[in-house]
Amino acid sequence: MDKEELDSLLHDVEELKRAVRRNNPFLREVVSTRYFPGLGLPYGLLIIVYCVVAQALVGHYGSMSAVPASWKLAAWIVFGFFAVVGAIAKWVHLARRARSVAGGAGFVTMLRAVYSGYWLHLTLPAILCMYLVPVAAILAGHPWYIVPGVAIFWSFLCNGFGLIVQRPEYLATGWYALVTSLVSVFFLEATPFVWLAIIWGGALLVIGVVGIATQERRRDPA
Repeated sequence: MDKEELDSLLHDVEELKRAVRRNNPFLREVVSTRYFPGLGLPYGLLIIVYCVVAQALVGHYGSMSAVPASWKLAAWIVFGFFAVVGAIAKWVHLARRARSVAGGAGFVTMLRAVYSGYWLHLTLPAILCMYLVPVAAILAGHPWYIVPGVAIFWSFLCNGFGLIVQRPEYLATGWYALVTSLVSVFFLEATPFVWLAIIWGGALLVIGVVGIATQERRRDPA
């Protein structure tokens, strides 16, 4: 590596440090709230209950294909409803929180902070893979591999975000999702709903429990 390449590398490193310093205070203040841990707990429990009911139906009828279409449709409607409501509630809260931290900030400001700059080099590949995994799994005839496949790339986002904002709940959730997803690929198709509950229900419980616990410690130094 010659001097010109070394200087260019050092410049890139300094730019990365400056970007992190610029984004950290704003992002840290925006995510420093009990809202996400508080949302994680009920949604984690909801996924677990959903999976227990679904697994019971499969056990009762003998297979997923034997479950009546009305039950399948109802299950998808309930799951889709809570997913959409949760996503909307999350971004509405983020926009409000951003405005309380910085007067002119809002939804677009949050998007720029989370999905731009050097951070984009982690978020964009992970998000692309999260969209491509379901397509590949369905085409391969193994749709249940969507569950760990998406969770693995989501774990990269959680860990990266945890490092940026220096919050342990995101790091704990990222590692939990990664480890459980890797373990699940050996057993997934035998009990898919069990692993759906373990991976996604468990991940939301982790972010809720760790987030609330660490926030309580920060409020009470003793």
